[in-house]
Amino acid sequence: MALASRLAIIGGGIGGIGSATGKLLHSQGAKLALLHAPFESENVQPAIEATYGETSDVKAYECDITSPESVEKAFAAIASDDVAFPSILVNTAGYVNLSPLEETTPEDSLKHYTINLYGPTLVSQAFARMYIAASKQKALQGAPPPPGGRIVNLASQAGHVALHLHGAYCASKAGLIGLTRSMASEWGPHGITSNSVSPGPVWTALGKKAWADQTAREAYQANVPTGKFAEPEEVARIVAFLCQDDALNINGTDIRLDGGYTAR
Repeated sequence: MALASRLAIIGGGIGGIGSATGKLLHSQGAKLALLHAPFESENVQPAIEATYGETSDVKAYECDITSPESVEKAFAAIASDDVAFPSILVNTAGYVNLSPLEETTPEDSLKHYTINLYGPTLVSQAFARMYIAASKQKALQGAPPPPGGRIVNLASQAGHVALHLHGAYCASKAGLIGLTRSMASEWGPHGITSNSVSPGPVWTALGKKAWADQTAREAYQANVPTGKFAEPEEVARIVAFLCQDDALNINGTDIRLDGGYTAR
């Protein structure tokens, strides 16, 4: 299969877009390392079994992505397990809370920035160090070159336009897009490509809850040229393509999946 013998590390891999992405990558042969927040620990195994069935190719690792110590510990455990070459990282974990910008508390602003920007920074740094070290080890052993490294960050249309009541969220996602470009520039020479995907609202369980008000939902959709929300599987297919060998020269790109909302 296309991604056989490769390890895909997915931040925010329990539920929603993370699960849809993991399921697709797994079906293409990748082994999975799912990073989950400490508060998700009790639900991890049931979630894995519900999504993947009984398999030894999917392992979960507790990781607070906003803690350097926690990230280091999780990646040390992944390296120790050594189930496949660490060639893919997908950062899907995120946080959003709506509030008028003048009323957004310092604590809530910081939560947006730490989860949506600082977290992917720490996790991506850990992945890059792991990939570069593993690649050098292969070279010293005279082994064939490793598969290309792939980082895909889940950004948002909010990184491109100002959304009402989304001030801190917009700032964090715009920062993530900028960070992705820097990753692409610095880590491309090491064999790692870095790209982002910017969806509009995605019809996950959380998305359905957030847009439960039919009037608000229809008003938003009236401003989307396609009139549709994205499905998590749509996001997963774009992520999976960016992880393929065929995408080896796509680097530093942001792909918008918003039905044309930001085109207007």
